[in-house]
Amino acid sequence: MSDYELADDLYLYPTPAGVFHAVSSAEDEPTRRLLHHILSFQSCPKAEINTLCEWLDVEDEQQALGFLHQAQTMSWIHGLKEAKEIHESGIGQEMATLIPHLSSVGKGLLVDDNGFSLARSGVDDSTAEALAVLSADLLSVQDRHAARMAQCLGVTTQAWGAVDAYGSSRIGVWPLYIGDYRFSLVLLGVPQLNRQEFIALVWSLVKRYGKDGASVEKSAE
Repeated sequence: MSDYELADDLYLYPTPAGVFHAVSSAEDEPTRRLLHHILSFQSCPKAEINTLCEWLDVEDEQQALGFLHQAQTMSWIHGLKEAKEIHESGIGQEMATLIPHLSSVGKGLLVDDNGFSLARSGVDDSTAEALAVLSADLLSVQDRHAARMAQCLGVTTQAWGAVDAYGSSRIGVWPLYIGDYRFSLVLLGVPQLNRQEFIALVWSLVKRYGKDGASVEKSAE
């Protein structure tokens, strides 16, 4: 096993791919746990070995650094020379300003686990209601068939979509697992998740609903 060394004075910042990995499954594994801890801070936390070991629940420093190296190799985490603060968006109109950047047509919505729209952009009330119900039904189907799809087809799907005759996405549904909750990000057109707005949206959700954040009931006050 290689001997890893932690670079001095670096702050941990997740990439859009890292943020997606963090919330694309409820499965608890070390790199996902690491990313969730990073997202629980208001600004990028400093990379410190004692903190890494605590987050990952390991005593071996090389093991902790190995997980950090894995996340870095997968381009899930960057090291920054200066801490970057994330502007926390509230649920509703403020978060709705992020959603247009995630869709090629500027339309989408965020749905809670009960099928209620929490934030939306570019869609009217009736369309939002229909898409919210659709997303809840699709994720219910995924829950029932995920194990069989993985076993028989080797498919561990992380999203569902309606595509046109050319295979291009018209509507996509991405589950976001945060704390004890599951949200759905529903986007019309071609998804554009490789953006800073996706980091900001998920970061705000983790701060608000993650295990270290407030409960849904408190947040609704």
